[in-house]
Amino acid sequence: MQEMTELKTVMTGFYDALSSGDEAFMDALICRHAGVLGIGTDPDEWWEGHATLRSKMKTQMAEMGGSVRIVGSDPRAYAEGSVGWVADRPRFRLDDGTESPIRLTATFHKEQDAWKLVQFHVSVGVPNEELIGKELTV
Repeated sequence: MQEMTELKTVMTGFYDALSSGDEAFMDALICRHAGVLGIGTDPDEWWEGHATLRSKMKTQMAEMGGSVRIVGSDPRAYAEGSVGWVADRPRFRLDDGTESPIRLTATFHKEQDAWKLVQFHVSVGVPNEELIGKELTV
């Protein structure tokens, strides 16, 4: 495994494209092979396949209309051969300055000279005590 600065740049582009509604960037970024998957924070956000993922993301980008920005933190990015992955703790930032921390992982596949997004998963951390009723060592 090697650290991959190039994937950090791709991830920043992903955040910017989602925030600004850059459909061309998103279309070029998302892999067209079978198995593409996007999992969002809402329980119903489980999108399989390029066409479904693009359609849902396009709709949500229009609905947000630039009112929600994704602000990255310090993503960790690694690759081994043609497979790369990123983990980050970005924030959703609303127009009024309110921020909500999220957690994000993404997997990429290098096709020719470009990294293509294969899957991403966004979640909101919930304290163990709230989720399972007891505090665990963290």
